Amino acid sequence: MFKLLQTFVAVYETRSFSKAAAQRFISQPTVSVHIQQLEKELGAQLFHRNGRTEFTPTQNGRLLYQKARHLLDEWQTVTDSVGRDERLNISIGVSQTSATVLLPKLFAQMRSEQLDSVDVTIEMHNSEEILAGVLNHRFDFGMIEKPITHDYILRDEVAVDQLVLAGNLTDQRWLVREKGSGVYHYTQQYFKQNNIVPQHAMTISNNDVIVRMLAQNVGKSIVSIQSLTPDIPYQVLPETFNRSFYMIRLSHENRAEYMKWYNQVVETARQLRD
Repeated sequence: MFKLLQTFVAVYETRSFSKAAAQRFISQPTVSVHIQQLEKELGAQLFHRNGRTEFTPTQNGRLLYQKARHLLDEWQTVTDSVGRDERLNISIGVSQTSATVLLPKLFAQMRSEQLDSVDVTIEMHNSEEILAGVLNHRFDFGMIEKPITHDYILRDEVAVDQLVLAGNLTDQRWLVREKGSGVYHYTQQYFKQNNIVPQHAMTISNNDVIVRMLAQNVGKSIVSIQSLTPDIPYQVLPETFNRSFYMIRLSHENRAEYMKWYNQVVETARQLRD
């Protein structure tokens, strides 16, 4: 029954059988079988099927989701607390700018007791990938700089950042981050506000590479002022390009030790800002 409920929750949260299959590491036909078995067991339809790819939950589906989510979270709490040592294993998805600008300062300020009992795994991705990773339970928490909203995600503002136009400002070549990144979001905003249609653009999915190219007088880009080296010229942008860094988590995250650590990280990051 747990497997059926886990598959149901995955379909409910992704609204997709294929995405649920990828999240659960099972085939899409298996997802269909699980949902059919669960509907047969409960004697109720859980999703309205609009075509082959669109699924919306029924009233029974919405009710079951609340109960199933609570049950699975409680079971996760039990399995986390039984048969494991005292160390926590926490995985964090971190955007590239926050990884290089905020994360080193943050961990330098955290007390040793906040780190000694925790094994932390950190992966760098863009903001959209981190959101998907938290939703799919690949990451326990995320750190992003894009103002993402989602029904199942809570975010806490932890720091502020200033974006600038940097590099060779007379160069017609634009160095642009990939779609899904926080900087890409603001770059498109800058293009729209200034009626710019770039004729020469290079998409680079690594912020450090962009900064190194700017240092070599190659192109121009929207970047964090904190990531620049002293030799790179820049132009200050309007206040609308001042952005925030956020910690994100699942709204139903209720593991006490994980939330304790998360709240410590948020508090420490805000102290750095103040």
